[in-house]
Amino acid sequence: MVGASQLRLFEPESLNALDRWRMDNDRREQERAQAQEQQKREQECHKRSLARAGAREKIAALRAELAMLREKHESLSALVRDTLNTTTDTLCTLADERREQRAEIDDLKLAVARLGASPEAKRAAFQFAREKSVGEVVDLPDFIRKVH
Repeated sequence: MVGASQLRLFEPESLNALDRWRMDNDRREQERAQAQEQQKREQECHKRSLARAGAREKIAALRAELAMLREKHESLSALVRDTLNTTTDTLCTLADERREQRAEIDDLKLAVARLGASPEAKRAAFQFAREKSVGEVVDLPDFIRKVH
């Protein structure tokens, strides 16, 4: 094998055919090795480019899905919020109606108590045993018997 020092001492024309063949063979192997390395780098670069493109597509698909999910989340949040507001309004309305009904019942109880406390009610409440509820007499005993 011809070394770099031998090339410096001799010019390529002064070398014999075998040395020139070896030198050409070494040069071709170096060129082949460089070409293979270059091809390997290009393949790796191509693989990285494909991987980047695939990753970009996945990222774009995930972003689209995320946007869709955010939109659904917003619509569901609005629906839940509206439902809760409606439920709250309904419960407040029912509570107000119940308070009003309770106030009406309390007023009616008070009116009934006032009527029960009046002297007319006391007289109407008292009945003899043989009286009907409207005050008509049914059968009064006849204590005085006529003797003839």
